[in-house]
Amino acid sequence: MRTENELKEVIQQANRANELFNDPMIQGFILSIRGKLLNEFECTQLQDDSKRKEAWQKSQLLNMFLDEFKKKIKEGRNAELTLSERVKQKLRNII
Repeated sequence: MRTENELKEVIQQANRANELFNDPMIQGFILSIRGKLLNEFECTQLQDDSKRKEAWQKSQLLNMFLDEFKKKIKEGRNAELTLSERVKQKLRNII
């Protein structure tokens, strides 16, 4: 079980990840990269398996990178809920 300070740290990291992930410039970069990867995939010849596979692998790497942001953001939301529940429990114990 994480301490209150650890939960707050997770929340801070998640907030930063959310800011970065949703930054319009970063989103523009992501869209640009996705477009380039799609174009690279579509421009490969049907018989060129290695180039299509390479484009697919690059796309999977981008998805893995983006999934790490999403994972960190979700972890922060869960930490917020946990922290909130602990505060509520402390209040119940006081009352």
